[in-house]
Amino acid sequence: MTHRVLRVADRIARPWKNGGGVTRDVCAFPAGSTMDDFDWRLSMAEVREAGPFSSFPGIDRILMVLQGRLELDFGAGDPPIVLSPDTAAYPFPGDVAVDGTPIGGPVTDLNLMVRRGLMTGAIRHLPAGVIPIAPDPARTRMLIATGDMTVRYGTIVCELARFDALLVSTTGEQEERFELSGPSLLIDIVAADALA
Repeated sequence: MTHRVLRVADRIARPWKNGGGVTRDVCAFPAGSTMDDFDWRLSMAEVREAGPFSSFPGIDRILMVLQGRLELDFGAGDPPIVLSPDTAAYPFPGDVAVDGTPIGGPVTDLNLMVRRGLMTGAIRHLPAGVIPIAPDPARTRMLIATGDMTVRYGTIVCELARFDALLVSTTGEQEERFELSGPSLLIDIVAADALA
């Protein structure tokens, strides 16, 4: 098992593709990839005003709200979707039209984008406690701290501030057991052909 801590304080603000706001990359693959050629990309954004999401043809998105409440309107007569820190992550194609509206104040969200047909991804809530991580070198896994917390596995101890990320890769054959002092989010990314 190897790990790397990705500090929230080190993230650089970049303008949205549509120019309507700012995003900060958590991590992307391959390293050095741009908005046009990534295989996957995890980022955080602050949504302060209502407006359309940027279009990403050929990309699937998974959105998790970290702070605030966000309404997603896909039109076509469907009722809007309202996301909050208590709701599950919401997947949708990156090339469909959608408007986002913060409800009652600014929103911070976590956005996982994967290239359709090449990668798949998921974001889920993890409670505090002991979490088993099965070995799988084909997977990329990250923990996002939703508050200050400690992560222990083996003899390793990592102190994470709110919204820090812990990137882990499993290279051995034994299951690892993570001890989490508080709740977090688990990001799981895998090559589509590994699921075939």
